[in-house]
Amino acid sequence: MKLLSPVQNIQGLNAAIYNGADEVYLGINEFNARNNTQGFTLETLKDAVVKAHIFGVKVNLAINILFSDDELQSALNTLICAYNLGVDAFIVQDLGLAKIVYENYPDIVLHASTQMGIHNLEGVRFLEKYGFKRVVLARETPLSEIKRIRDNSDIEIEYFAHGALCVSFSGNCYLSSALLGASGNRGRCKQLCRLPYSLLSGDKTVKKGYLLSAKDFCTIDKLNELKDAGVSVLKIEGRARRNYYVAKITNAYRRAIDGLSYNQKEIDLAFNRGYTFGYFENKSIINSKNQNHIGISLGKIVKINGGKKFNEVFFNAKTDVSKGSTIKVFDSLEREKTTLSAFDINKVSDNMYRLTTTQNLAVGDSLRLIADGEEERLAELFMPKKSVDIELEVIENKEIVAYINTPFGREKILGEVAQKSINSPLQKEQFLECFNKSDLFTPNISFLRFENVFLPKSKLNQFRRNVYEKLVNSYFDFYRKNKSTQTLKIASKNLDFYEYEIVDKIKDNYTKKFVIYSPESYSEVEVEKFIKSCKNCGKTPLLDLPNFALEKDIILLKKIIEKTGIKTVANNYYAFSIANIAVIGAGLNCYNSYTASIFNLPFISAESGKWDFPLMTFRHCPVKEHLGGNCDKCLYNDGLKLKAENGKCFEIKRKKLSTCTFYLTD
Repeated sequence: MKLLSPVQNIQGLNAAIYNGADEVYLGINEFNARNNTQGFTLETLKDAVVKAHIFGVKVNLAINILFSDDELQSALNTLICAYNLGVDAFIVQDLGLAKIVYENYPDIVLHASTQMGIHNLEGVRFLEKYGFKRVVLARETPLSEIKRIRDNSDIEIEYFAHGALCVSFSGNCYLSSALLGASGNRGRCKQLCRLPYSLLSGDKTVKKGYLLSAKDFCTIDKLNELKDAGVSVLKIEGRARRNYYVAKITNAYRRAIDGLSYNQKEIDLAFNRGYTFGYFENKSIINSKNQNHIGISLGKIVKINGGKKFNEVFFNAKTDVSKGSTIKVFDSLEREKTTLSAFDINKVSDNMYRLTTTQNLAVGDSLRLIADGEEERLAELFMPKKSVDIELEVIENKEIVAYINTPFGREKILGEVAQKSINSPLQKEQFLECFNKSDLFTPNISFLRFENVFLPKSKLNQFRRNVYEKLVNSYFDFYRKNKSTQTLKIASKNLDFYEYEIVDKIKDNYTKKFVIYSPESYSEVEVEKFIKSCKNCGKTPLLDLPNFALEKDIILLKKIIEKTGIKTVANNYYAFSIANIAVIGAGLNCYNSYTASIFNLPFISAESGKWDFPLMTFRHCPVKEHLGGNCDKCLYNDGLKLKAENGKCFEIKRKKLSTCTFYLTD
């Protein structure tokens, strides 16, 4: 399996390369799903791509948001510029942009973003028609479906192995967009899932906490299962994380892939909200007590000496704590109280430390280390160096010569004429010392011929710089392309679908011309009743296809549609394996004319401001998570609500197929 690491700056790239990444992924400008990170510009991207290629690491550029008609030309320009700089592949969500690239630049490698919500074989087959070579599967994809994709498709399978776990199904979270106008599909998510909520049953509050805050994904103990299922690329989430995280998580997974031991403590300290295997096991994925990094347990406060300005705090510790570390404090109920920057800290005995703070703490408070100052500093010092063979010819009264191996083959670089030495001939050690002055290369010097010569030190240094510059430039020249950008002709076609209503129960009368039936459970009998009810009041019936469906679910849906003949609303790409699609639903995120032209059907826009479709889709069971019970004794009721601190309430709805999917609705 290949290991793919996140990168947000050149230091992060160094960390990923040094610790064993096979590939990296990064973002540029505003056209990526992590617009809150530093990212790269086209200028800095060139240096990053060249460095990665020197070490044999591939670069995947995330251009993975939805684009409006006005943005498509700029997005394409950016993509082509990046391709010309040598970027190896592009992670894309917008099907319109993918269609443009596939039709005009078939040599460009496209990876389907996890935001496309691909979770079954039928979705993969749809994307294959648009040239995608790799699919980043939705985190919710079960192992059985990964195997089915592997057994029936040649597409490369990439899967998130570690990092933040979105609580909503990939690409179908609209909560931030609906409430704050900040779309996650446009790279502007405000992470409202990390806020506290109350769970209401009727008017009764039954639980409070961070009820939407998912734990972190950690599959390092499941790598053999992922490999056997067909995963060929393990993806580490975390382009917004610090470089220490990139270094330590990359290192751990590299070692695990190679069959070596790894340090779990380093994984925990890098970043964690508690861990889950995600959807591999039917266990909790929510950490309702804490919504941020909890690090590793240190110990408890055992004594406090109060002072006029500063308090002396004594605490026991299970591990060493260096100056500059960051410590979180929790009360007896495991609630986070505050964060301490431990600059004035001293070890007073084997397991006891003293620090000073202005914070009001209490004896018995628990402490957790979330960043070790010394470890963070050391992680930034490790720089990858590429071993390079250099053969030298040093001959009297001739230009000195270096032979190096480049991507183009063996090349010759000429330097200054070396004069015959009279008093102080150059020594081989001086060449070795000179060529070792590099932050990028570790030279292996051999001499084809070496005579007694003299050369000024400045000339020798310049020769070294020329040799390394030639080597670096050769990697850029080898991978760069020279594609011209197509000028797009965007013929906007208004296919927005407005005259509809969505119902989850059959009624005697409906208000809109088109009625979309989104039932809790799908059956031929109920769909027939719905069709009849629409006919009785002169309305057009449509069946809402769920945005998540496994193989047996697709078989059931096909059967219902074949028997009843009802037209459908598609909310995921698998739907195109089913006949009778009449409307593109919000779940497919149709956002521009190019995407609309692919379908050539009316569509419900996910960013239209009309929020009658689900704001979130859950593949975990929030009922079992927060109320207990099990599938045999389900505690779900139609009155469950989630209440935000500002008083805003959302309903929790359920859809039952072979498994349950839950929805948060306005």
